[in-house]
Amino acid sequence: MRCLAICNAETYDLHGLAVALDNIEFINFYTDALHASYKEWDVFIFRYGCIVFWNTPVEEETRLLTLFEQFTKNKIASVFEEFEYSFGSKPRFFQDKITLAKTRSHALQMLAVSYGLSQATKLAAFEVRIDNTIELTKNIPQELAHRGKISLSRKEISQRIGGLFIERNSVNLHSDILDAPVFIWDHPEYESLYTLTINDLELHARTAVLNRRLDIVKELFEMMRDELNNRHSTMLELIIIILIMMEVFLTLIVHVFHLV
Repeated sequence: MRCLAICNAETYDLHGLAVALDNIEFINFYTDALHASYKEWDVFIFRYGCIVFWNTPVEEETRLLTLFEQFTKNKIASVFEEFEYSFGSKPRFFQDKITLAKTRSHALQMLAVSYGLSQATKLAAFEVRIDNTIELTKNIPQELAHRGKISLSRKEISQRIGGLFIERNSVNLHSDILDAPVFIWDHPEYESLYTLTINDLELHARTAVLNRRLDIVKELFEMMRDELNNRHSTMLELIIIILIMMEVFLTLIVHVFHLV
């Protein structure tokens, strides 16, 4: 069976979305997630802009994603990952294949795994944004190395700095999303399944790489800020030199040539 995890927004309005859902057997709220159960499939919606479909028909995924757009805040380009799952004697997550134990609590097993899957797709969305930011600014260090200066105007540099600052802050402000969810603290019996999920998806290693990329963005920010400060200092020095030259010129006119 198929499991699909998607990140396509900054946040979701879970309460508004719950009211809009139809044809559901039951619905359940968690701290930062909403579980809607249908006859043969389930969907988990997370407040931080992620959705996980379990055994959902493609046409229903399309319909629900269209519906969900009304309850998004700051929609982003969709990032998704697809997995296979089945039922077995005990739950496990290995090489992108999910096994759930067929018990009355299998919905909570789905939720534990869904937290890991949603965090992985949210992290992937962060990775795309930071990669795009680095790609857009990678020519600046090269230009500085070859020409000794940046060809951007003061306004353009300020705009680039603002963009870098927004991207870095956006990731830092949402970094708590990658921590262990409250659900795991409330239901420690599912911690092992959640841990298997994030380990197989290399969540901790990818977070470390993301932090290194954030450091690169920080270095770009500092380099551009230094360039801006250098330009400002150069302009001030030029103004001072011009004022000194004017003073010397006036002194020569008054005291040497007696023209005034």
